[in-house]
Amino acid sequence: MLHKLKKLGDESANMVIESLAEMTAMDVIMEVSAVNMTEIEQIPATVGITDDAMIGLYVRFTGDLPGSVLILISIPSAQRLADIMLAGMGDEPAEGEVLSEMQQSAVEEIGNIITSSFIDIWANTFETGLTQTPPAFVCDFVPSILDAALARASDGGDFAVVFNSAIRITDEDIDCHILVLPDPDKMQIMFDNLE
Repeated sequence: MLHKLKKLGDESANMVIESLAEMTAMDVIMEVSAVNMTEIEQIPATVGITDDAMIGLYVRFTGDLPGSVLILISIPSAQRLADIMLAGMGDEPAEGEVLSEMQQSAVEEIGNIITSSFIDIWANTFETGLTQTPPAFVCDFVPSILDAALARASDGGDFAVVFNSAIRITDEDIDCHILVLPDPDKMQIMFDNLE
């Protein structure tokens, strides 16, 4: 089943590449290096996350196969993404902030592109209509981000599908981890459809 989930990740990555290349007019490469089904509390270990704070972008999707998508991006990667999107026209963050308002908006837009691509492929694969919320932005330590994301979910689950991804825009490398958290009572539907 993991190879089928990897195929979903690859198809989603291709959609992200098209959207980002069109938006930035730059060469974009995105690869999904690994896919794991993992318990929520094992996510930091699974993706090899350090004790550093990260940026989290959370999107809830609803429909016949509801769930959530959470993107985790290192702060330096988020800053590089913002610089690319704003083409050097962004302002400096305020004292004690990691991103300015303009930079945060740019990162949220990238998050929207990534999550929309994953949700669209998810909907097409499982032949169901899904709608999504705008991304919620948080900068915190990963356990706190996960707790906040699960608190927002209508029915927090025990497992996540983790796509370890790398995006390269021209000569900038951006690491991101994309977590798809199907609602637990719908997990069996997902498994049945992937058989």
